Amino acid sequence: MIDAAALRRLVREVIATELESARVSPAGELVRIADDADLAAFARRVLTLAEDTTTRQAIAVGRHPFKLAKGAAAPSSSSPSPSSRGSGGAAARIDTGVVTEASLAKLPKGAARLVIGDGVAVTPLARDRARKLGITIERSKL
Repeated sequence: MIDAAALRRLVREVIATELESARVSPAGELVRIADDADLAAFARRVLTLAEDTTTRQAIAVGRHPFKLAKGAAAPSSSSPSPSSRGSGGAAARIDTGVVTEASLAKLPKGAARLVIGDGVAVTPLARDRARKLGITIERSKL
């Protein structure tokens, strides 16, 4: 059972995270596309954003711009090396506790997969955030 103070802290954390994520820089949302996996993650992100009609309209008229991050060009070889995605290429792992939106924010940049332990709980807001970020959550197979 979770105590009241911990619940209040989680609610504050969720509200703060949601308020922060609702803001888009006028300069645009930075996008890093170095390989096919990055491109697929970006496509999933756009589809998720487009589920909200206001955001879809903002994207359509250019009020929600996307900017290609510097150094985001695809590798010169036709098949990217495992190191081309840095630490984000490997799956992140959480073996105990609860996955919250804050947990997702602490994952390595560009992580596309989160493997969780058998006893790990995932909050509904964390599931929604993962979907928006294009992160797949998988339960560990022992």
